[in-house]
Amino acid sequence: MNEKDKYQIIRQGITTKNVSKTCKEFGISRTIYYQWYNAYLKHGMEGLTEKERKPIMPNKVDKRVEKMILKYVARFPEDGPKRIYYELQDEGVQVGESGIYNVLRRNRLSKREQREVYAAEIKAKKRHDGDTYNTRGGKGQQLGTPIERQKHKQQPIDYTMKDPSHAHPGYMVQQSIHYMGVFPKIGKVYQYVIYDVHSRLGLVKLYNRKATIHFIDFMTLKILPLMKTLQFEIENLVTNKSREFTTNWDRGNHKYTDFLHKNNINQVAFTAENKEIFQPLESFVAVLTKEFYQQAWSDPTIDSFMVLEKRLEIFLRHYNFNRAITDGPNQGKIPSDIALNYAGRQEPLPLWLFTRRS
Repeated sequence: MNEKDKYQIIRQGITTKNVSKTCKEFGISRTIYYQWYNAYLKHGMEGLTEKERKPIMPNKVDKRVEKMILKYVARFPEDGPKRIYYELQDEGVQVGESGIYNVLRRNRLSKREQREVYAAEIKAKKRHDGDTYNTRGGKGQQLGTPIERQKHKQQPIDYTMKDPSHAHPGYMVQQSIHYMGVFPKIGKVYQYVIYDVHSRLGLVKLYNRKATIHFIDFMTLKILPLMKTLQFEIENLVTNKSREFTTNWDRGNHKYTDFLHKNNINQVAFTAENKEIFQPLESFVAVLTKEFYQQAWSDPTIDSFMVLEKRLEIFLRHYNFNRAITDGPNQGKIPSDIALNYAGRQEPLPLWLFTRRS
């Protein structure tokens, strides 16, 4: 079958909501159907084209990635394969944990003491060459990049807000980008989210691709005006360490970090391992997925990007302005009311803050 045939089968399965019947009709297995379906979600029609099969060497790591692994070890010898895997994954480097282990073993760095000796040797060599060595920062050591210096200065964030002085809007605001899939008649949809953990106020903007410039646009058109209206500051803007938010550890400043710095917003970046920290935001996204996107996916009247955004805007107005919180210390309160009371405002928020502006 060519890509058009596969696409029609996928569409029929989605439209009829009966994958088993669709597979039986076209004589394919459910496994094959979902292979095509997932390939289409990731790569569009290109993912459905037949490609020449080439032998794949398991756990093979190219020279560029191996160099990055060794460079990382020289900086952070205490980290093992799993931690290195998460860090490199957050930086967009596609390499498996077993591949990292093979690189370490091949270079006799599989044990921590071996890595520490290796790091000390690299450090001594750089000192001999008159070069300042970049490190995470121990006593008496100089941090290298601006990002590393920023990390060193950061105080531990009270992400549970147990301290009463931290339990207010703006103390911990989380942001992320979520790929929502390829919508019928629309195409790819990426959801950009800003979520205040204390008030549970959530703002969303949709784009058709993932890019740092879109979050700068989102902050400029929605978030900064909202901060000015509510008269409060974001104390800690929590992001993950993906390339849209932070720099690669062997490069310079990131344009989003520079943007936040110019607007006096403190950024705190965590790796993908810290799922507990991002749990509030993920709960908000789960509500959107269950109560809005599942219905929107099969709604034939949503036939354009603009219509999808308008429907989401209506849902978020209800969520932020009318829907009471069902658990936690703010149970029974409405997100927008919490933010307004903290700012000492009585009038409602202007609705344009929650709409997409061109």
